[in-house]
Amino acid sequence: MHDNDTVIDLRSVCRTYRLYDRKIDRLKEALDPFKNSYHRDFIALNNVTLDVKKGEVLGVVGRNGSGKSTLLKVISGILPPSSGEMRVDGHVVPLIELGAGFNPDFTGLENIYFYNSIHGFSKEETDSMLDDILDFAEIGDFISQPLKIYSSGMRARLAFAVSINIKPDILILDEVLSVGDEMFRRKCFAKMEEFFKGGKTVLYVSHSSNSINELCTRCIWLNEGELILDGPPKLVTAMYNRLSHTKPEEIPGLLEEIRALNQDEELKAGIYEEINSKKKREPAENYVPDIQKDAAGEAKPALLRDLIRIKAHYIPDMLPKSTLIERHFNVDFSDVKVTTLQGEQVNVILSGEEYQCHYKVKFNEELGDVYFRVVFKDEKGAFLAGMNTRKAKMIISRTTPGEAYWLTWKFKCNFLGGYYFVGISVLRLTDEGPTIITGVTDALVFQVVNPADIQQGGFVHMDIQPAIRQI
Repeated sequence: MHDNDTVIDLRSVCRTYRLYDRKIDRLKEALDPFKNSYHRDFIALNNVTLDVKKGEVLGVVGRNGSGKSTLLKVISGILPPSSGEMRVDGHVVPLIELGAGFNPDFTGLENIYFYNSIHGFSKEETDSMLDDILDFAEIGDFISQPLKIYSSGMRARLAFAVSINIKPDILILDEVLSVGDEMFRRKCFAKMEEFFKGGKTVLYVSHSSNSINELCTRCIWLNEGELILDGPPKLVTAMYNRLSHTKPEEIPGLLEEIRALNQDEELKAGIYEEINSKKKREPAENYVPDIQKDAAGEAKPALLRDLIRIKAHYIPDMLPKSTLIERHFNVDFSDVKVTTLQGEQVNVILSGEEYQCHYKVKFNEELGDVYFRVVFKDEKGAFLAGMNTRKAKMIISRTTPGEAYWLTWKFKCNFLGGYYFVGISVLRLTDEGPTIITGVTDALVFQVVNPADIQQGGFVHMDIQPAIRQI
């Protein structure tokens, strides 16, 4: 086993689920006198070896279904491993499924004591933290009412307040926080930031490379239950984001390169130094960092060559799964796309560069005082930016059936790395004010990649220029 600083130690841990095609198959398997199998195994964690030291903030990245939540549930004790060895030292609080363990027939107050007792706290210990929990939850007199009459938001707020005020040795966070209004969510995030900066051990699952890079001291990448890369956050997220820029037929080769990289600490350190360099890279497309050349002077595989500045490009199967159409009149949208200024269709674009969003609008009936709108949102649905032609004094006084328009919205991409969604709509002015004629939520999605020369953190590229003057 490891030294005393190691608080989480996993050795060849596996977690396997039995999947049944029909409910009756589970019973048939249990009662079959010949012990026939009616299930198939699904390996959620595959031979994971990992150690986490006290005070580390470990980010966990991977696609949906890669085993991230299963790993956190195994470490937190919610799920037992199917095989392997595990040791966890310290009091663990998982913020994975807010409200798990609460009893709907208990009052909010009773649930506080019930939940804390599960975590080994006495009544006196819970008494000492009760005021902090109630102040944080902000649910007032509802604390004396049964949990079953709470709104989902109130239950989540109470669960978060209880969990976060336990002050655990190890905090496990799986991006679940969508609690209350903007001010309350900010308070929750601020409270979590105390843990990130307070020397506590934190395991943090996020789809945001920016937050992983900014908050974590180390990161791991899970792929189909396998830990394929472990290292500095900027290294791991850079390699992980490359998966989005890779053609499907090239992905197996990429994953093999990543596995090889994970076994080569010298190469890993060299790539990290290259990624983390504050110098702007040469724009020449044939630029190859020194670390890419082996002893014979030959360039190493595509893994490192692709660290050169990525070009905007198009991935055909990157489509939103959240598209919603609101139709009040007979108006059609088509050909929704983002292009470069030269007209090349793209959906992976670079922060700091200019692009255009295009689409066609066809009117199948007569309408008056019509204008158009485009909005940009993040993956949580937060409104980030928008524009309409009314503000630009472009209003169509009257449309005729069969009339069509081609809309172009030129924009500078000031978003930093992440996924963003475009909503489009047609509106008209009425005596009651603007009303939607037809709208499409999440008509398209695009990914933003940070060029090597953007060293800023956060979500928006503000081109911040520092200056220091001695006085």
